[in-house]
Amino acid sequence: MANKSGLPPSYMNQHLLEKTSYKWIVLLIATVAQTAATFVTYGMGPLATFYQQEYALSQFQTGLIVSAVNIGPIFSMLFFGDLMDKFGEKWVVGGGAIILGLNIFFAAFIDHYAFLIVVLTFVGVWYGTAQPGGSSVIIKWFPKKQRGLAMGIRQTGIPTGGALASALFLQSFVAIIGGIIFLLFYKDMKIERKDRKEERFMEKLHQIRNNKSLYPVFFIGVTMISFQIILVAHLMSYLHQASHIRLGTAGLLLSVCLIGGMIGRIVLAFISDTVFNGNRSKPLQLTILATVFFLLALIFLPSHLSIAGNTVLCFFVGFLGIGWFSLFIVLVSEKASSHFISLTVSFALTLNQLAIVLSPMIFGLFVDFFHGYGVPFLLLTGAILIGGVWLRLSEKKEKIQVLTRM
Repeated sequence: MANKSGLPPSYMNQHLLEKTSYKWIVLLIATVAQTAATFVTYGMGPLATFYQQEYALSQFQTGLIVSAVNIGPIFSMLFFGDLMDKFGEKWVVGGGAIILGLNIFFAAFIDHYAFLIVVLTFVGVWYGTAQPGGSSVIIKWFPKKQRGLAMGIRQTGIPTGGALASALFLQSFVAIIGGIIFLLFYKDMKIERKDRKEERFMEKLHQIRNNKSLYPVFFIGVTMISFQIILVAHLMSYLHQASHIRLGTAGLLLSVCLIGGMIGRIVLAFISDTVFNGNRSKPLQLTILATVFFLLALIFLPSHLSIAGNTVLCFFVGFLGIGWFSLFIVLVSEKASSHFISLTVSFALTLNQLAIVLSPMIFGLFVDFFHGYGVPFLLLTGAILIGGVWLRLSEKKEKIQVLTRM
């Protein structure tokens, strides 16, 4: 059971975490490792265009290049999360980044499309070490009142890595260097294990499944990550059709949306640390309500707004629709059993990864079926709102149960 600081008792106590300066080195290392890994996976989007020309690929085959990298973590995150809970993050995260870099290095020499897809799938498999590992590191090393900000800073490694991504050899070099830095400078926190028996993998999954307080959080993760990836995949096309904005300008508005998300990941997490005293649920619920408001504005307003107005709208859509993620990850971690935080985060991220792969396609099918973006966006708005309401009702029910036991 976690103490009132939100930190498992088997880890360093609250006082030591507040005093040690090493936690800031940990934050830097985790951010660098996340940026380096994302440098590879997000870089597949721009490089897919070059592969399309080289191999004369169809649009479906080109899209499969990106999908291959995103499918990989589905098969690996649970396994790697369990390893990190047992043995620590150092060798799993550091070694995973190095092997990821070596995989992408080999991909540079492949001249056959089918082999490329296989190698990129393995690249995605090793990317499965980055997200749960970095999240677990922050939860272990930072006290509750600083955890949100630390997670927000670390999560900026994702859009930063995506923005910097380019050629395969450079991606390989950066990923390997990121892994080496993690191995050289990160120290696993010592965990006392003698006071408990080691649960089997399936027993842990069973306990996660029985933790009903996680259900609405998992649902929020799926709906909000769907919105996030739909923004990346469809926002340019939507603005082009809804407001007759030139594609070049729509691309700039997408960049504004992503910048808003980068800022939101830090600001929303910092607010949860300070204004809400470490409570993640309330600011997440408020973020969901605000997201619904701005999503409705995105549905009904773009054609009536100037470029300046659309810029402001896209900034706040990104601030909320991408910035939510740090609150989500910390909330999952703090609701998890203290003995398998990494596995619980991996479980949540595996569900998210399924949504990342499927939601752009499903949304696109809905757009084709309804001959426009209005109904699909409204359906998405309803799903996001359900997640916020479900979390609110779930926590009210938990409070009532606690009071009845007293």
